[in-house]
Amino acid sequence: MKETSQSNGRTLAAERVSFGTKLGYGIGDIASNIFIVASGFYLLFFLTNILHIEPAVAGIVLFFPKLWDVIADPIMGGISDVTRSRWGRRRPFLLFGALPFGLTFFLIFLAPGYESGAANALHTGLMFALGCTAFALINVPYSSMVAEMSDDYNERMSITSFRMISSSVGVLLAGGLAMPLVQAGGGGAKGFAFMGALFGAAIALITLACFWGTKKARSRPAGDRMPPIREQVRVALQNFPFLMLVASYAMQSIGIGVLMAGMIYFIKHVMLMPETAMGIIFPILFGTAIVFIPVWVKIGVRLGKIRAYRIGICLISVMLASTFFTGPGDLYLLYAQIFVLGIGFSSFQLFPFSMLPDTIEYDEMKSGLRREGIFAGAWASGQKMAYSIGPGIMGFALSFSGFQGGDVQPESAVLGIRVAFCLFPAITLIASLIPFSRYDLTEERFEEIKGIIRKNR
Repeated sequence: MKETSQSNGRTLAAERVSFGTKLGYGIGDIASNIFIVASGFYLLFFLTNILHIEPAVAGIVLFFPKLWDVIADPIMGGISDVTRSRWGRRRPFLLFGALPFGLTFFLIFLAPGYESGAANALHTGLMFALGCTAFALINVPYSSMVAEMSDDYNERMSITSFRMISSSVGVLLAGGLAMPLVQAGGGGAKGFAFMGALFGAAIALITLACFWGTKKARSRPAGDRMPPIREQVRVALQNFPFLMLVASYAMQSIGIGVLMAGMIYFIKHVMLMPETAMGIIFPILFGTAIVFIPVWVKIGVRLGKIRAYRIGICLISVMLASTFFTGPGDLYLLYAQIFVLGIGFSSFQLFPFSMLPDTIEYDEMKSGLRREGIFAGAWASGQKMAYSIGPGIMGFALSFSGFQGGDVQPESAVLGIRVAFCLFPAITLIASLIPFSRYDLTEERFEEIKGIIRKNR
C-alpha cells in the first residue's frame, strides 16, 4: 500500500497539543540521554582505563545488568498501565523516580577503590544494574505518554520531534561535557566522580521539570489489572508491525551501541586526538542532529515516515563506512563526515519513536484495549538489550585485536577499532532495513485502523 504523505486536514484542533506541553514533555529526554550517553560512551572507557579491567570482562560487566532490564521494563510498563493517581498513569513515576535516577547515576561513576579488579568490576556492574532499574522506572512510563497525548499520525511526529531535539541536547551535554568535566574535577577516578555528581543532579532536576511541564498532558483511564509477563510477551508477539519495527530498531541499536562505545577509542587511538576532543566532535554531531530534526519532520510529512527513515539510515551507513579510510591527517574530512552523520542520526532519533505509538492503535484494533505501557516496556527491553550488546562487541574487539591499556596501541588494535567502529555499525544498519521493509503502517492504513477503532467503541 502506498504511503500517503499529506495530512488532508485530518488533524483536528482538539488533537493538537500545546507548545508548552510538547516542550515540557520533550525536556524529559535530556535526563534520559545524559544517562544513556554517559554510560554508553564512557563507562567502558571508565572500566578499562580508570579501573584497569580487561576489555572483554568490562564488556560482560556492562551486558548483564541489561538482562535484568529485559524483565524490569515490561513489568514497569504493566504497572504504569494500571496505576491510578491524581497525576494520571505515567507522571507519578517522574515525580518519585527523579531522585533515585540521579543518585544511581552518580554511584555508577564513583570508583569503589577495591584492590581486586574483579571486586571493582562486580561493584560497578551492580551500581549499573541499579541505575538501569531507576532508568526503567522513569523511561518506560515516559515513553508511553505520546500515544496518550494525541491520536493523530503527524501530531505524534511533532510531539516526538520535541522529545528528540531534547534528546540531542542531552546527548550533546553528556558527550561534549563529560570529559572536560572529568578534567575539571582533577582527572582519573576523582574526575569521573565529579562528572557523575554534576550530571546526577542535573538528571534529577530535569526529570522533575518534565513532571511539572506535562501537568496538562492528556491521559487515559488506568486498566483493571496488570497482565503477567507471559501475557505481555504474547501481546507483543501478536502485533506484527510492532515486531518488525522493534526488530529493525534493535539491529540499528546494536550498531549504534558499538559506535557509542567505540568513538572515544577511535578519536584517541586512530585519529590520535586527545580525549577532550570529544568536546568538539559531539557539538558537530548532535548540534547538527538538533538543527535537522525539524527538517526531517517536514520530509516525513511529505514523503511519509517510512521512506524518509530509509533515506536517513542509508545516509548514516554510507558515512560510517567512509570513516574507515579516515586517518590522523584528515581532520577536516572527519569533521565533514561527522556533520553528515549528524544529519542522518537525527532521523534515527525521530522516526522510530514516532512510529511506535502507531503500533498501539494496531493492537487496539485487534484487542479493543489500550496497552501503551506493555509496548513501551517491550520496546525499552529490546533497545536496552541491543545497546548492551554494543559495548560487549567493542570490548571483545579490543581484546581480540591486542588492545593495551596505555596510550600507544599496536597496529592490530588500531585496525580492530576501525573495523568495529566504522564497518560493523554500517553493515548492521543496512541489514536492519530487511525487517523494516515489512513494516506497513503508512498514514493511509493508520487512518483506516482509527476508523475501525471508532466503529468498535
